[in-house]
Amino acid sequence: MKIGLVDAATVAKVVGVSRQRINNLVADGVLPRADRGRFDLPSTVQAFFQHKYAKAHAEDVDARSLTIERSRLARLKADAAEREAKQQAGELVSASEIEAGWLAIASTVRTRILLVPRKIAPRVVTGTAIEAERLMQRELNAALAEIAATPV
Repeated sequence: MKIGLVDAATVAKVVGVSRQRINNLVADGVLPRADRGRFDLPSTVQAFFQHKYAKAHAEDVDARSLTIERSRLARLKADAAEREAKQQAGELVSASEIEAGWLAIASTVRTRILLVPRKIAPRVVTGTAIEAERLMQRELNAALAEIAATPV
């Protein structure tokens, strides 16, 4: 069945849009004209619905992308709220607090170890090797106990 050429108003009625919309789609290169102001109805209707399908598919992809981004944002907000709750409960410590704690421990270790020779030197000079070992052991144990008691 061969359908002849029709005008923009007929195409508009068939596809359910205004004549101006048909003219805009022609200007955009979506709908083909067979002749000036005339359209081959079957090919024009096919082009119109292909355009609509492509547009709907693009909107569907955009909607899925939006859903994914909203899910990602919700997950990030939940993670931030969880971190905040853990921090308020004292379960989460900032890196700067950890660094300060380790610097305090390292300073205590350094100070106590450097003090051992000064503390035991006067007593070692007058004693035996066994007494010197016991003194060093006692002082090192005291240094380690102080290090262990350092608050973090």
